[in-house]
Amino acid sequence: MTPETEASSGVTRASILARIAPAISYALPTLGAAISALLFINVMQAMRNAETAGIAAVAAGVSETNIAILVSLYLAIAVGFIGIVVALIRLFTSTKTGSPSGWFYLITGVIGLVPMFALWQAQSLLLEVIFGMSSGVVTVASQINLLLMLTISMAAVSILTLLVSTFVPLPRVLRAKRKWAPLIVLVLVEIAVIAMAVAYHLRTAWLYRQVERY
Repeated sequence: MTPETEASSGVTRASILARIAPAISYALPTLGAAISALLFINVMQAMRNAETAGIAAVAAGVSETNIAILVSLYLAIAVGFIGIVVALIRLFTSTKTGSPSGWFYLITGVIGLVPMFALWQAQSLLLEVIFGMSSGVVTVASQINLLLMLTISMAAVSILTLLVSTFVPLPRVLRAKRKWAPLIVLVLVEIAVIAMAVAYHLRTAWLYRQVERY
């Protein structure tokens, strides 16, 4: 259907403006996860080169890798609030374009969050070994490397998908039919991003305490 046909039939296209801020908000943590994963690979390489690396050194290395993901999460929260404000304004103003549906925001939000969970699991496996809650590093090294590579590859796919989803015309199923649904989903995804920021912040703070302890 061409734009002229859409206009004559009363079908409105989904707003690009309504998609930009959420897409950036979801892409930022994905980018941060990829950078942290690359730094984490360097930590794993350093551990292999220095087999006697102590707990403090490992904790310091992992905590430093989290800086990228933390900064990206804080930025994502700020941009996410902008997306919520835009959606709220669009509720009470007349627009020539429609809003993306709640499903659109839910799907893109999940796409942005998944790489962070893979990175979190990779860190968890290493920390369980280092702090004596699991067997040696050798037994989980391949799993950690796999998760880190998955984080990087999924991040690349996620960023590309989010970029494309911002500008391409959306199918009818991903255009809002209920007025408040997109705003509600935006708020829920924002809460999930905040929760991930809190989780990574608490883990990083705990790692810094272990550095001082050991």
